[in-house]
Amino acid sequence: MCGAVRYEIAGPISSPENCHCSMCRKAHGSAFSTNALVATEALRVTTGAEMLTEYESSPNRRKCFCRQCGSQLFIRRLNRPEFTVVTLGTLDDDPAVRPTRHVFVGSKAPWHEIDDPLPTFKIYPGYDSDGAE
Repeated sequence: MCGAVRYEIAGPISSPENCHCSMCRKAHGSAFSTNALVATEALRVTTGAEMLTEYESSPNRRKCFCRQCGSQLFIRRLNRPEFTVVTLGTLDDDPAVRPTRHVFVGSKAPWHEIDDPLPTFKIYPGYDSDGAE
């Protein structure tokens, strides 16, 4: 938001999704966060690396944000360091991908109605026993 941290992605952006978990809602102050995966080696902070700080939001998850304005930029997955989650709202350009699903809708904001045809998952696909809703 403030421009203190700038980054570039030199590779494909994949697995775009709208995350409705309570942590994403609180971190972004909105109904959900739209995130996607990039290969960690394809992500390069070009300006302001010293302005990045991290918060351990849950085991194996570190939310990376600008310490000047608070914008959440990335989520590092300690158990899958080869990938970094990028919050698509922080990109300057069109990422050329669109969300393909809604995850963690079991904890979505009660005031938000999902009104698109994308698949919804109560928690995260592969970790819930009943799959899609």
